[in-house]
Amino acid sequence: MSLNLIEKLESRHGAMKVSDLTELLGVDDKHIYRMAARGQLPSFRVGGAVRFDPHEVANWLRLKYGDQSFPAKKTPQREAAHLPEASSAA
Repeated sequence: MSLNLIEKLESRHGAMKVSDLTELLGVDDKHIYRMAARGQLPSFRVGGAVRFDPHEVANWLRLKYGDQSFPAKKTPQREAAHLPEASSAA
């Protein structure tokens, strides 16, 4: 049984390099760099290197192509953003 693209991304652990995404998505590395620089593809930098969180890329694909068969998973940053703030009243 082969995994679909989103399942492949979600089964990965750790940051992905541009070369990992070019192989997985079948596009040129310059295309990946341009999309990341424009903010069209979720990415982050480590020093001068561009890296990708595979789960964020999977969520991006879901949003971009409307894949509702797999619900978007919350990332820890998103869960923290939804926590109620502590009251300052004592």
